[in-house]
Amino acid sequence: MIGTIVWDFNGTVLDDAGASVAAVNRMLRRRGLPPITLEWYRKNLCMPLETFYAGIGIAGEPIEALSAEFQLHCAREERPVFPEVRAALARFHAAGLRQLLLSSLHQQTLEEAVEERGIAPYFEIIAGRGDHTLGDKREAAKAYLKKENIAPNSALFIGDLITDWELANYVGAHGALIPKGHQDQSVLLAAGARVIADASQIDMLMEEWK
Repeated sequence: MIGTIVWDFNGTVLDDAGASVAAVNRMLRRRGLPPITLEWYRKNLCMPLETFYAGIGIAGEPIEALSAEFQLHCAREERPVFPEVRAALARFHAAGLRQLLLSSLHQQTLEEAVEERGIAPYFEIIAGRGDHTLGDKREAAKAYLKKENIAPNSALFIGDLITDWELANYVGAHGALIPKGHQDQSVLLAAGARVIADASQIDMLMEEWK
């Protein structure tokens, strides 16, 4: 039975893929490089981010500086919570499920973003990183499950990237991806991930894994 839901933030809770493309295009314009489209971005975003940046012509710059520049531009864009996610957060909170937010964002940035959008009360734990780089969350997820005494097979990880699917598999938890974020559904399905239309279908998964 699922007792804990572990949410990714960007592209899963936060509808920010369009904002990310706008930020990347500002970075490209500053360097005299051609812009990208949202469709191209969602089909070509990859990890590590150094590879993605190199693919659009931004190579040889420190990833820390690029990530900080990206976040600065992104903060200027509107990035709402997906309505169906907000509804799911409230529903699961009322049902007494534990909800964790695990993100690669800088901790202070993450906390501010969650507070501003009025969803902080839904999360028992809000966990980000200590710097601006967007790296691997696997060890952090494993450590949090152990620290909170959460059995991996009682946890459901919800994300929007292949790496979120791999994260769930790595810790031995259930996982599902929502194709409304930073990677296209075709990319997620090609990786063998479990894909649901949106957060309203999480209840269906929990019934399946009772």
